[in-house]
Amino acid sequence: MKKILVLTALFFLALGTVSSFAQNDKQPTPEEIAERDTKALAKKLNLTEAQEFYVDSILTVNYVGVMAALEDMQKAGMQDPETYRAVNEQWQKKNLDAMKKVLDEQQYIGYLRHIGKGKEYKKGKDGKWYHKSELKKQNKSSQ
Repeated sequence: MKKILVLTALFFLALGTVSSFAQNDKQPTPEEIAERDTKALAKKLNLTEAQEFYVDSILTVNYVGVMAALEDMQKAGMQDPETYRAVNEQWQKKNLDAMKKVLDEQQYIGYLRHIGKGKEYKKGKDGKWYHKSELKKQNKSSQ
């Protein structure tokens, strides 16, 4: 059971969730985590109300789904960490694919950076995200 909780916490961290527990030390539900993450993303990415609704829906469905998948694996007696990682990666991909449909390009890059991916992007002087190779080209051409 501890292994599942650790892997679940790692999954939520990989999706950008800050692991914090309520004052009564009760682990937050996937829905609560999705709501908290949605609020943080709405501020960080300047989401419209419609985008915020979709992001909340995506995160809720996917967080509940990964928790159910991990619990099913635990009930079946699976103990191989690679299997848990594979399920985790599958749900991360679902999240990324869904977010790509809802967010514009700049927001999606910001989302990637928020979850610890997208390290190949950097903000330019204009505040927009650019691939690092593009910034190098821009800097060379402006000199």
